[in-house]
Order: sequence, then structure tokens, then C-alpha cells
Amino acid sequence: MTVLLTGATGFVGGEVLARLGRDDVVALVRRPLPGVRTVAGNLTAPGLGVERGELDDVTEIVHCAASVSWGMPLDEARAINVEGTRRLLELARGLRGLRRFVHVSTAYVAGRFEGRFGEDDLVAGQEFRNTYEQSKAEAEQLVHDAGLPSVVVRPSIVMGDSTTGWTPVFNVLYWPLRAYARGLLREIPASPDARVDIVPVDYVADAIVAALRSDAGGTLNAVAGDGAVTVDALAELAAVALGRERPRLAAFDTALREQSPEVAAYLEYFDMKVVFDATRGREVFGAPPPLEEYFPALMAYARRARWGKRAAA
Repeated sequence: MTVLLTGATGFVGGEVLARLGRDDVVALVRRPLPGVRTVAGNLTAPGLGVERGELDDVTEIVHCAASVSWGMPLDEARAINVEGTRRLLELARGLRGLRRFVHVSTAYVAGRFEGRFGEDDLVAGQEFRNTYEQSKAEAEQLVHDAGLPSVVVRPSIVMGDSTTGWTPVFNVLYWPLRAYARGLLREIPASPDARVDIVPVDYVADAIVAALRSDAGGTLNAVAGDGAVTVDALAELAAVALGRERPRLAAFDTALREQSPEVAAYLEYFDMKVVFDATRGREVFGAPPPLEEYFPALMAYARRARWGKRAAA
């Protein structure tokens, strides 16, 4: 088995790399990685910028690379997330020994869908909050239409390691949690009963590797699903872990999108009315640990690292 891994220098991709035998991996990267066979390439380059024949021994592909920027213009997001995936699929079609294509998507291809979003759901008339969600949905459609032996893994909101709390990035929910820790968010415009679906990075990386080694096809949701906490429960967890007065929860103000798009981009994920089904995912890689068990570790690490401003012990 020779696995072509994209995104090996990223948050999730790096954890996947750590779980695969390095002798069996070739990483598509812009710069070399110590101890790993690498091929210089770029998702935005014609043919991925790879020399012909350089990857003929590849038998599996794990596609973790993506732009996760929410504020990127749609054409730029598509250039990386959609066209990059298209180029990788074209390379995959030319591999005689390809056995498996694992595409890492996001559960938030659901956009603003309300209700239960299944693993077979993709195009459901939903609106998208940002270009990240839209471009990932379009990329996922390419994978489904490619006719290759593929499986799609959809994580929800990925946070730090469930044991140590470690994370190299402090984005997404870390931003409002940091603001709250500093006393800047005493009132949060959010629905108390809205679900916040959070999973730790170690669970996501384990899920991707399990999907690679399984014979499952279609889409597998790597999510908390029915076990996702409510905003009300998350507020209580945050108050205890950060030692602050519990924030007040107010009705979500749609005008916030116009007043402060940056703040609204994060807080919109506190107003979700969707529950992700994970029936097939559970069969392949099980359920994640409950957030209540590892949230204190996440916050302890974040505080030691000063929310990304220094290395944490």
C-alpha cells in the first residue's frame, strides 16, 4: 500500500500522517517534510505540478488539503477546494492500481439546513453561510460523480486532542471562547437549544484512517450527532472551565451579520437547527467521546498557550 496524502502539514492531515506508517506514505506538499517521502505539488497547479510517472505506485489517496477560510471570495475558495479536488480526481483516474480515494469534507455542507441531515444528503436546497461550506459541497459532489472507489468523511467542528487539549490552531469556536474568557462576551446571541457539534482532532484522524482501511463507500459522518451539546450546555461548560460568570443567551440577531460580519461568522454556528445523522460512520469508527469529558482539557491547553500566542507545555 502506498498512500498519497494531501494536507499533511495541516491540523487534521498532520494527525492522519502520524497514524500511518511513514514508509507507506507519499505526501503532496510545497516543501519537504523530514522523514517522509514527499512530492512537490500544488492543488492549484495544472496536473498538480507533479512530474508524469512520479506517483504511479500510489494505491490509495487521502485528500485532507483544503482552504478553511470562511471569508475567501467564492472563486478563490473554488480554485483550491473544488478545482484542486478535480485535479486530484484526474490524477486518480490515471492510476492503474488505485484501490481507494478518501475525501475529507465537512458536515457543514449542510449549510443552513434545518432538521436531520443524513449521510446520503448533499443537495437539499440549503443556503450556505460562507464560501467554505459551498466550495466543500461542490467538491464533494465531484467525488460522488467521479465513479472511483471512494469514501467521503465529514467531520463537524474539529477542536483539540481529547486527552491533552493540544491544537496548533485557535480558530472557529476558539475565537468566541477566547473573547468570553477575556470578559468581552457577557451576552451571546444564540438559541439555547441549538446544537453545537464538536469533535476532537484525534477522533477525526482515527476516523479517516479507519475509513481508509475499511471497505465502506458513500459518506460517513464523523460527528457528535445526537450527542452534540446544546448552546445552553456549552455555556455552562465554558463558565466552569474558564471560571467566569455564565454568559446570558439572547435571541440570535440577524442584523449582526451586517453590523459585524466577523463576529457573526462565528456566532452563526450557535444558532444551528440541524442534527447530523451518523449511522454508517458509527459502524466504521464508533462515536466520539462526550464533549463534557474533554472540554476542560481543551480550555486548559488554550489558556496555557494564551490562545495561540505562545507554545504550551
